[in-house]
Amino acid sequence: YSVALGGPIIKDRVFFFGSAERITENRRLDFNFPVTGSAVVDQLLRNQEEPFDNPTQSRETRVFFKLNEQLGRHQLTQEVNYTNGLVREFLPLSAGQSLPSSRSDTGARRLLLAFGDTILLGEQSNPFILTLRGAYRGEPSDTRPSHPEAGPGTRFNPFSAPGFLFGTLPQIFFGNSLTASNLNQKYTSFTANANKLFGDHDVKFGWNFLRTKVDGLDPRVLNSQVFSSVNDFAEFGPVNGGISLLAAIGGLTPEDDEIHLRNNYNGLFVQDDWKLRSNLTVNLGLRWEHDSEFEAKRNFAPRLGVAWAVTPKTVVRANVGLFYDQFRLGLARNVPSFGGTDQRVQQLLLFPRGLYGSPSFVSSIGLLLLGNGPCLSNAFVGNLTDAQITAAGTRCPLNPSLPLIGVDRLNNVVAPGRTPIPANTVITASNVQALTGLTPDQYAAQASAAVGQPAGYFVFGPFGVLNNPIIPPQGAPVTLDGTFKTPHTLGFNIGVQREITKDMVVEVDYYHRNIRNLLGVRASNLAFRARVAGSERSFDPAGATAQIVTFGPFYEGKYDALIVNFNKRFSRRFLLGANYTFAKATDNSAGIFAFPSDSFIGTVPEVTERGTGTTNANGSFTSTNGNFVAQAGTFLNGPDLDKGPSDLAVNHIFQINGLVELPWQFQVSGIFRAQSGFRFSRNATTFVDPDGNGSFGGNDLGPGAGRNAFTAPAFVNLDMRFTKRFDIGERVKVDLFFEFFNLLNRQNPAAVFQQQNVAQNPVGSKSQVLPGREGQVGFRIEF
Repeated sequence: YSVALGGPIIKDRVFFFGSAERITENRRLDFNFPVTGSAVVDQLLRNQEEPFDNPTQSRETRVFFKLNEQLGRHQLTQEVNYTNGLVREFLPLSAGQSLPSSRSDTGARRLLLAFGDTILLGEQSNPFILTLRGAYRGEPSDTRPSHPEAGPGTRFNPFSAPGFLFGTLPQIFFGNSLTASNLNQKYTSFTANANKLFGDHDVKFGWNFLRTKVDGLDPRVLNSQVFSSVNDFAEFGPVNGGISLLAAIGGLTPEDDEIHLRNNYNGLFVQDDWKLRSNLTVNLGLRWEHDSEFEAKRNFAPRLGVAWAVTPKTVVRANVGLFYDQFRLGLARNVPSFGGTDQRVQQLLLFPRGLYGSPSFVSSIGLLLLGNGPCLSNAFVGNLTDAQITAAGTRCPLNPSLPLIGVDRLNNVVAPGRTPIPANTVITASNVQALTGLTPDQYAAQASAAVGQPAGYFVFGPFGVLNNPIIPPQGAPVTLDGTFKTPHTLGFNIGVQREITKDMVVEVDYYHRNIRNLLGVRASNLAFRARVAGSERSFDPAGATAQIVTFGPFYEGKYDALIVNFNKRFSRRFLLGANYTFAKATDNSAGIFAFPSDSFIGTVPEVTERGTGTTNANGSFTSTNGNFVAQAGTFLNGPDLDKGPSDLAVNHIFQINGLVELPWQFQVSGIFRAQSGFRFSRNATTFVDPDGNGSFGGNDLGPGAGRNAFTAPAFVNLDMRFTKRFDIGERVKVDLFFEFFNLLNRQNPAAVFQQQNVAQNPVGSKSQVLPGREGQVGFRIEF
């Protein structure tokens, strides 16, 4: 529901406009439950998730009010803009493999107060135009899981039969990875600029100021990957069903999760629109920008623009310039030196039933990723016990020089005189003493020794089960890299506009953007040798044991686009517009706070692989762990391993819109849009750790793949509106309208399957689709 009202308060002096709107929507998400290929798992997931599959509820109130006053040589404006919204049970369909328990509730309130004064100074015929603006914006918000009782975020890797690492059934996501969070953002801005004509020069200069103050609590992240057979999942549930790889992100103390950002931005600028000839104008500009937190004082941004009327109907435009980024929440929220959080990452491997329950070699992930863990029996090798291994003389299939540890090894860790723990028994901190006669600490220490590892290898931790901290939290907070620079873009464009008729024009424009010093994190002290088998998680200088994470300008991007636009203004009872965009956008950033697949940047040193003696002194080679090792003496920019199409890159976009006015005050209008599908990455079929930091990424980086190397099916949509106007007297008009969205009822993809080797769900096929055909009716009264 909405209402708007405007008009003069004092004739020719004071005007007002106000509007209010209330939006209420209950929408049943067009969600499709996944089909895993196992009827048992499908039914279990439905039973678990159907109580959470509720409609999304959206409530929003919007209020806007504006005053304009003309007082002598002053034009004053005051503006208030207020919104208050709440969304319950929301999850974007783009998270198409996530079940209803992953949904979140969000609330936000936004208040904008703005004041302005435009003043004419000096002589009436050619005055100085002085513009003063001030604004305050407050944005408190919060986000929380809709169903915290569903547990943490879980990626379920179901196995219909044992496999080497991954199963052949689709991966399923349920639970919410994030804890409750909140933000209170406050921004205060001031702007002052002056404009004056000096002959053929139109000169403008001014100052911009923005005060940023953000306080809040960032969410902690808990992601669990469960590797389980479908039968074990049915019997034991998501926590105890199999081996779990748990990634936890959070502060070491509650205070470390807090955000307290403060920044003052100042910008000074001067520009000159110089009319060189009657048909040629040159724009010259220079801007200086400074953020108090960035401490960069030499951010000067020159800009040049040209507009040339070749003929009365043809105009050529071009510009080139440097544009600096500014301090903002998205850049700074997880950098402690800026006032952001100090959150650390750790990875744990959970063994809820001792060594039982592993359908693959995932239980030996320490050996696979770090090269120094035990080789554990699992379902893929037949769940061999110690007695069976001894009788057959079986060695570790991953490394025959190592022994294979029987699946019952931890079940035999008991106090003298006690019987072994029965196979497949869930072992927790609360029941281990009853099962073994040992305290939890005693059992964990003896279990570590039983697999040939030092005390502390196994501990009781999250969910009360036995776990192995394979990657401990980093020892120091994220720090600013010594090469820190402000991100900036060097861009230019050139275009031509041609008038075909008095109401019809065609435009062609080319845009280029070179995006430099994109900020992000990397493991800056990770040694190059860490990628070689046997030297995983090695740090510089030699002997260092802790990873150092820095935030700096390690990434870059590029954007090129050709845009063709056609526009016919309303005449002869219709208007028409169309445009086509061909674009290419690439970068090597996996995300501001996501580690690159390869953190190393620098000249490659000489390394030698233990065991084989292979060296990179005279050429590159592939280590026995599958990692590529570049030749010594060459320069390696590791983040380029992630170079590919940008996350939001769309190669082709075509759109056409129009309106036709029919007799008897009928109108028909519509918008048709067709574009290439969104980009996505294919999931790897093995653990991928190109730089040896012990943290594996999920993207397939092999031949024919890479980050965002694949494209989803195309998006095609047609929206239409049918309107009938009624005149009631001379001053009242009523519009009745009927609108269709997605009139063609096309099943446009919201998400696609990314997992390989799943016969029923090929890579790139649709997992969730956007809403189909929808319609609505409404009316508008004008008086």
